[in-house]
Amino acid sequence: MSLTSFSKPSDTDVLNKLIQKDEIITFVGEGSVHQNMKETVYVRTVKVKVNKEEILKNVIYIKKGITWLFNRIDIA
Repeated sequence: MSLTSFSKPSDTDVLNKLIQKDEIITFVGEGSVHQNMKETVYVRTVKVKVNKEEILKNVIYIKKGITWLFNRIDIA
């Protein structure tokens, strides 16, 4: 099975994990899917602007069966 046959979390799903007061969020590039024998991981990079400071964050989902589960948010 190829990577392109997997669905992925929508941008709305990603935003729901990030939205906080007074933040401006911009998506950076496209999301990426990484797969190995144990797991399939989806990473979406966003740029968060708070008080004129820009921070890149990665929103990470893990695929369990046919469902994507939110895993964590890392600073890129």
